[in-house]
Amino acid sequence: MAVEILTATAVNGIITPARGTSSLGLIERLAVPREVLDRQAELRRRHDAVVVGSGTVLVDDPSLTSHAGPGQPAVRATLDPGGRIPAGARFLDGTARTLIGVTGSTPQSYLDLLAARGVEAVPCRAPGSRPAVEQPEQRADLALFVAGLAARGLSRLLVEGGGRLNRGLLADGLVDRLHLLVFPAVLDAASINLFDGPGELVRLHLECCERLGGYLHLTYLVLRGVR
Repeated sequence: MAVEILTATAVNGIITPARGTSSLGLIERLAVPREVLDRQAELRRRHDAVVVGSGTVLVDDPSLTSHAGPGQPAVRATLDPGGRIPAGARFLDGTARTLIGVTGSTPQSYLDLLAARGVEAVPCRAPGSRPAVEQPEQRADLALFVAGLAARGLSRLLVEGGGRLNRGLLADGLVDRLHLLVFPAVLDAASINLFDGPGELVRLHLECCERLGGYLHLTYLVLRGVR
């Protein structure tokens, strides 16, 4: 099992212009070079599935299929125990294999929608398990979700946030490696941090630093058990 995080971040560690707003507009505003977008696609193709938080799905309405190619279909996943993703979202359009983490409290009407769209529901809460990410209605156990994806043949995961999902996975000791695409800008410090929310110290080891035009691709190994 391998879980890696990929996120584009400003130099002050912020990933969106403001809370509740999409970061996609930054691509045009910053004139992101092709080589940076190609690197993102390359990293996606190295993994079995791309995972995002349900907040990212709601705000960005991504398809997460642009990296697909012959013999390498896109696979996408998220957690949505509260059933917040609307029926018209591109995430539910049937163009790619899609998996969504649910719990015993997920509305039956939403489970029926997922089944009708061919979406695989992944149980991510067990009695007595420690919750990791809080949703409006209930919580999801990230370790169970990751294990559920692995049981379905998806053992190499690339997580593209948001900040709360990144923090939850890191806090639970589930992350192996970080890929940071640092863009040359400073964003509002009140917006979403790439690891949003409280958490303990996590030690990293810098594996690689590569320049992509005016951008940096930093690769860190997560040092588990080292404080």
